[in-house]
Amino acid sequence: MGRVSTYQVEVEIRPSPEGGFLAEAIGLQGCWVVADTLDQALDDIRDAVQLWIRTQQELRWPLPDEVKPADPKGAIRTVLPVGVP
Repeated sequence: MGRVSTYQVEVEIRPSPEGGFLAEAIGLQGCWVVADTLDQALDDIRDAVQLWIRTQQELRWPLPDEVKPADPKGAIRTVLPVGVP
């Protein structure tokens, strides 16, 4: 089995006007999914990003600047919208 590279990619998830959720990988052209639930959107966009990156690598095309090596300590960064009354 080959070496596994881990990357971090910014993802935006928002409610879809038709219902469910739209998840989009920022900076990865055409890499988005629509799902019924938030959990499914997260799973599906993870799969889509993996396929997107793997395709770029197989074609020997450079990864965009938005794709960064993951934090070696395993930290996860996220943006959490918080409403304050």
